[in-house]
Amino acid sequence: MTNPAPEELLAQAHKVVDAWNNLELDVLHDLVDENIVVVHQNRGVAATGRDLMIETVKQMKQVFPDRSIGETTRWAVTGNSVLRETTWQGTATADVPGFGKAGEFCKLNVLSIMTFGNGRLTEWCDYG
Repeated sequence: MTNPAPEELLAQAHKVVDAWNNLELDVLHDLVDENIVVVHQNRGVAATGRDLMIETVKQMKQVFPDRSIGETTRWAVTGNSVLRETTWQGTATADVPGFGKAGEFCKLNVLSIMTFGNGRLTEWCDYG
């Protein structure tokens, strides 16, 4: 089996990020493996399974209604994984331990490792 071209993997990662940013949950559902593992290493966030990931996205939108993942600033591919440097930002509507206090604009420089298998995101691991 051959790995997809690096540009194809980056494009797939951008589709996932766009669906996340725009709260297109049906699109996100189709792009994500049912057994996905999502971890934010430095923030105490972890979820296994597509349904839990999508529920977490909904909750995040309620607490950070203006949240967004920014443009890719640097990237690399190894195997089926995209390493993507970006910025996550949003204004908290409530105190969120590890992120910020109510009313605070939060901005994190993030390195995301997004791994794909069979055309779907299987792991999303953030550091930052």
